[in-house]
Amino acid sequence: MDEEIFTQRMTRHHYSMKTLSALSALGVLLIIFCLSACQESPEERYKKMEQAALSSGIRYDMLFKGIYLSMEEKEFYHYCYQMNLKDEFRQGGVKNGNWVEYKLKDEMKYPAAINFFPIFENNTITELKAAIYYDNAELKDKVFESDSLLLDVLQLMEKWYGQGFIKIESPFAYKDDIYVKIDGNRRITVLKDQSGQMINLWFVDMLAQEPKALHTK
Repeated sequence: MDEEIFTQRMTRHHYSMKTLSALSALGVLLIIFCLSACQESPEERYKKMEQAALSSGIRYDMLFKGIYLSMEEKEFYHYCYQMNLKDEFRQGGVKNGNWVEYKLKDEMKYPAAINFFPIFENNTITELKAAIYYDNAELKDKVFESDSLLLDVLQLMEKWYGQGFIKIESPFAYKDDIYVKIDGNRRITVLKDQSGQMINLWFVDMLAQEPKALHTK
């Protein structure tokens, strides 16, 4: 597959991603912000964490494997194509066959993968949706149950981004709790997938609509 065809396929998928992102974002944001009336300490901690991070004047753009917030769209497609040639990235995956998949060979207890794709605004990455799952996982195997996988993913997130994830309990019985970490402009949300066999990640540049010359980390 040449780079032009590879880019065309991924570009077509990007437009459907923007719609899906808006819908799924509503559910996560509902859990975070509807807690404002509950006076619960996790929600208060989240608000303080957000205010402190946004007022720090520091950008944290790095995501993983060379992908970063504010990365230009053209650069992203070219980078993915180059990684595809090296057998590092491939198009496909369990979460979404149109996304990009990268195998986590040594990062998890068992062979796993991260399936991801960004949202672009003004031709740069402002959000990125991802899912982590074990290869060949089966629900009957307790090793791969979502609770065990969640703990493993949280450990990986702390290894990549440091400690500081806070648990925000869902006010709804039908919604799972979520875990959030904010560093400067970068918010990371971790939550279970409804399938029970993967953990969803949501990376957001909270200053995407507020361009400023900030120090980058």
